[in-house]
This record gives sequence, C-alpha cells and structure tokens, in this order.
Amino acid sequence: MKKQLTSMELEGFSKLLSTEANTIQKYKSYAASCQDPALCELCEDMAAKHKRHYDLILNEINKG
Repeated sequence: MKKQLTSMELEGFSKLLSTEANTIQKYKSYAASCQDPALCELCEDMAAKHKRHYDLILNEINKG
C-alpha cells in the first residue's frame, strides 16, 4: 500500500533534491577544473556519492 506524502514532506524532499542536485553540479565543476588527478578523482567520487543520495531521495518519493 502506497503511503500518501503530506505537502510538508514533499516540500522537504524537494529541498533535499535541490540541494543534492546543486552539490552534484559543484563537484562536477570542481572535477573539471582541477589539475591534480587525486583531487579530481575525489571530486568525481563526491559527485557520485551525492548522485546516489539524490536517487535514494527520489526513490523514497516514488514509494510514498
């Protein structure tokens, strides 16, 4: 049975998604502009981590 999310819950999820999307873009930008390969890899890893967070949040919305 699918649980109906309240407008407050949806607003919270929306803010989380926005924050994660912005963070993903920042880390991708940092990765594209850095010269140090280790730092570039770290930024790419962080972008991927936040993409997983984004996907998990979206999954929770779809469940609800």
